[in-house]
Formats: sequence, C-alpha cells, structure tokens
Amino acid sequence: MHSLSLAIFLASLDQTIIATALPAIALEFKALDQISWVGTAYLLTATAFQPSYGKLSDIFGRKPVFLAAIFLFELGSLLCGLSVNMIMLIISRAIAGVGGGGLIGMVYIIISEIVPIKDRGKYQGMMGGCFGIASVVGPLLGGAFTDKVTWRWSFFINLPLGVITFISVVCLLHLPSPTGSFWAKLIRIDWWGAFTLVVATILLLLPLNWAGSKYAWSDPIIIVLLCLGGVGYAIFVLIEAKVAEEPIAPLHLFKNLKVAACFSINLFHGMAFFALLYFVPLYFQVIKSESATTSGLELLPLILSIVIMAISAGQLVSRTVFFSYGAICIFGSILMIVGSGLTITFSENSSRGQIAGYLLVSGLGIGLILQMTVLAGQGIVEHKSLAAVTSLLTFFRTMGAVFGVAILGTVFNNVFDSNLPPQLQGSLQGFDPTTSAQASPFIIHDFVIALDAAFKVVIVFSGLTFISSLPLITVKPHRDNNQDENMLSLA
Repeated sequence: MHSLSLAIFLASLDQTIIATALPAIALEFKALDQISWVGTAYLLTATAFQPSYGKLSDIFGRKPVFLAAIFLFELGSLLCGLSVNMIMLIISRAIAGVGGGGLIGMVYIIISEIVPIKDRGKYQGMMGGCFGIASVVGPLLGGAFTDKVTWRWSFFINLPLGVITFISVVCLLHLPSPTGSFWAKLIRIDWWGAFTLVVATILLLLPLNWAGSKYAWSDPIIIVLLCLGGVGYAIFVLIEAKVAEEPIAPLHLFKNLKVAACFSINLFHGMAFFALLYFVPLYFQVIKSESATTSGLELLPLILSIVIMAISAGQLVSRTVFFSYGAICIFGSILMIVGSGLTITFSENSSRGQIAGYLLVSGLGIGLILQMTVLAGQGIVEHKSLAAVTSLLTFFRTMGAVFGVAILGTVFNNVFDSNLPPQLQGSLQGFDPTTSAQASPFIIHDFVIALDAAFKVVIVFSGLTFISSLPLITVKPHRDNNQDENMLSLA
C-alpha cells in the first residue's frame, strides 16, 4: 500500500508544486505569453488519456500499465527539468501528462483488486490524505526550490520519488497478468475509440482554456472548436456502441441511473472543488495583498478539512452500513452549499477567523464526497467493469475541474469589466496581482464584487451535486463476503 500512497503523493505534488515556479520559468525563457501552456499541456493529455487506462489494464494487467504510467510521468519530468526553451518544456509537460493521467486512476483500480470492499473506504481515505498533504507541501517546496536553488528542481524532485515508487511497485505489488500473446492483446485495444476520445477531449479543453482570456467566448475559433469537440464525442459514442468489441467506455454504465449519478456527482463536485481551489488564492493575493506562497498557506483550513473528512468518511463506510453513500453525499453537498454561500460574504474587511471558518465548512463537505463516488460506483458494477468505471470517475472529476475554472473565470472577467468605467474596461488583462497593494480602492472593491459573483456560481455547482446525489440515497456500503474471499494479497 505504500507504493500506491507514493503514487498519489507524486501525482498530487506535481499538480501543486509547479504553480510557484511559473514566474521564474517565464522570466528565464522570456515567454510570459506562453506560460499558461505549461499547465494546459499537462492537463490536455492527462485528461484525454485517463479513460484509456482502465481498459488497457484489463488487457495487459494492472501492474504493467501502472508501471508504464510511472515511467512516462518520470520521463516527462526529466525532460521538463532539462528543457532549454519553452517549446521543449511544453512538449515535456504533455509527455508527463500522458503518464500522470493514469497514476491516480490506476491506484484506485488496484485498490479495488487487493482490498475487500468492506475495507476499501479506509484505504481510499488514506489516498485522500496523501493528496491533501501534497497539496500543502507542493507550493512550499516549489517556492523554496525557485528561491534557493532553481525552478528545475520542481520537476527533478519527481525523479527520486518516482524511482522509489517504481521499485516498490515492482517488488511489493503482486498482481496476476492476463494470459495471451502481446500481439493478441494489441488487437483487443479499442484504437479508434481511444484516438477519437483523445482528439475530442483536446478539441473541447482547448477552447475552455482559451475562452475569456486569449479569445472571447463569442470568437469563431472558440465556437468552432467547441462544436468539433461535441461532434468528436458523438462519433466516440457511435464507435463504442457499434464498432468497439471491448469499448473504453461501455455504454451500459451510463444506462445505470446510479452509476450515471456517480459520474454526475464527480463532474459537479470537481467544478466546485477546483473553482474554490483556484479562485480563493486570488482573493488573498489581490484583496489581502499576500504573496502566492502565503495565499497557499491561507488555504490550509480548506485542504486540511478535506483531508480529515475524506479519511473519516472512509472509516465510516468501512465500519458501518448505517449511512448510505447518497446520504453522505447529500450531507456533504449541503455543507458545500453553506460554505460556498458564506464565501460570497468575503470583503476587504473580512477577518482571517471568518475566512478560515467559511473555508472549513466548504472543506468538510468536499472531503465527505471525495471518495464516496468511487466506492459507490465500484460496489454497483460487476467486477469486469471495475477498471472502466474507476477510470471514468477520475475523468469526470478532471473534466469538472476544467469546466468549473473556465466558467468561474468567465463570470469573474465579465463582472469585473462591467463594473469599470468605459475607459478602463479590459484592464484586467494587464493587471498583476503582485502589485495589488498599489491598486486603487475602487479596483480592489471591483475585485471583491467579481469574486462574490464567481462564488455564487459555486453555490450552483454544489446544488447540482446535491441533486445528483439523490439516486444514491438507497445505495449503502457493500459487504460482499464472496468477493472478500477472492481478494488478492499484497504479500
């Protein structure tokens, strides 16, 4: 289990450590206009390849696919640290994303193979704890490396951690591999489905990252890419339904109301969670004039409450069947609604005690739901669909993150601009949060109004999470003794 914890820590650390290194990277390569691609390139490939890992692990085995994901992630990280220009760095981040997209999903798939379902909540709660710790440590390490050594160590740190993870997986994780020749396994892959899904996802994510910043939402480029992405997903559905013998995304999963509810919860939960994660630091940096590192520390009430509640919820469903998954998700979404509702009261004069308390409420709700959908989905489907449902759940949460941040960014930009005098509209594009201390009180107040409007959208996301949880109200923690007897061992 240590190897799985390390993999979660590795993937989560990479997502947070880079943020504080980006300004130094932009300065060295003189490419401030391309800096967003460092994150976007990783996100595009990680999201696009996530669903494929489940089916690949069915065909080739969990362990070989997991090791391949670690190797690709390590290769990408090494190339990132050795990059000599921004183009090389962006391509290297895309390579790391191909591997990183499989790390978290494969961990949950492997847990479903080696841990009885009645105990699975405990271990998945531990994984949530590793995610939270990495989220706290990441920005601090990134700042320290950038200030004291070089930004390249924000990537090089993945190498020793990845090697330890790789070796521990090889030595400690014993899982059977499917029989058959390598060629026979290659033929089983849903190549057309995988290709179409990757292309459609990239076509959809590109306009979501560009809209509201590089291009207006009404720009023909954004509209065309969104339409092409939608057509791509329609073609993907046709391939999965009519062509693929072993589809990446079996359509029968979406016909099951309870499984579809798990996907929907992950989508809206991801929208709310990552929207807060991205926009609350903006409040501290602009309104409170704090540094990026300090604003990361101000997120501790949110992150720690998520970690504590994720672990506690995992223990709860492992030790009792009294509460259904739906009841837990409903209570968590209510806390999210209350917490996000409280965040719209943020102002220039909000005390740190108030802010910490409001973030704590949101974090408790987010943490309650974090592991529940995976546990519920794995308990509902047959064993042959475990990998597919787990990969898709990870995919929908990531897509939720992209949609949530994009929607909040649009709302924020529009409200901010609409409250400025005509001669100042469009000034947000040139605004630097690090100089917010010199900004006029009028601009600061406009930021407060725009952030409050954005946080109101998080209430909507939380409300949709509540509605999506209702079909799971009768789904209680599973106790499958026959399955428990056939569980694989870590020894």
